[in-house]
Amino acid sequence: MEKHKRPGNEINFTKRYSLAFKKQVCEPVPNGQMSRRYAAKKYGLHRNTVASWCREFNMDKSPKNHSKNKEIKQLKDKIEELELIKDIQQDMLALLQKQTGTDELEKYLPEQLFKEIQKAAKRLK
Repeated sequence: MEKHKRPGNEINFTKRYSLAFKKQVCEPVPNGQMSRRYAAKKYGLHRNTVASWCREFNMDKSPKNHSKNKEIKQLKDKIEELELIKDIQQDMLALLQKQTGTDELEKYLPEQLFKEIQKAAKRLK
């Protein structure tokens, strides 16, 4: 916040900023485009001023971290679910191969996937 002295008067006053300006300063902060410190330096403000504005507009960094952690957890859960589906499909293909007694799957599947199905077939024996 800037303090100005009026000529002939020793009273300090605080400069007021518009709501649009405050939002302009704070918008790039939570996106990671700009740090609060850099925003303060760029606009000639104190970093605590920028931090309080960002809190005022709920643009602080902590909610972003919380949402990132939540997204990471959701992605890990999805990976676990997909790995389970993959294992079930491989087991089903191994059973099919065992029942048909042919190696037809080898012709149609990628080599790595076929090897994994062979391992699943051995597991099922």
